[in-house]
Amino acid sequence: MFKLISFTVTLFILGIGMVLGVLNPAPVTLDLFLIRPTLPLSLVLAVMLILGVLLGAGVILIQVAQLKWRLRKQIKINHKQASQIIQLKKDQVNVNKALKESDNPLLKLEK
Repeated sequence: MFKLISFTVTLFILGIGMVLGVLNPAPVTLDLFLIRPTLPLSLVLAVMLILGVLLGAGVILIQVAQLKWRLRKQIKINHKQASQIIQLKKDQVNVNKALKESDNPLLKLEK
């Protein structure tokens, strides 16, 4: 299903690119400080679109990497805390058994 949606979106974007190319054949001059190339407007639009998509994807990838790192760190902390809880429960059971087996007068009064 994902491949079908991806293919459809790709065809749609390709179609938009072709329409932009046909509708914008006029030459434009870019001022890039040292050089001034004259290129078709459709090519400039396509290059800027690709650069924008790549820049956006790069920012998103950085954010995803940071979130994955934080998630792994939190999972380690959670495992450590879970093992501590298990150990505390075991210790509590052992203390309760020891108290029941001892000859503590307060426990005899409680019963």
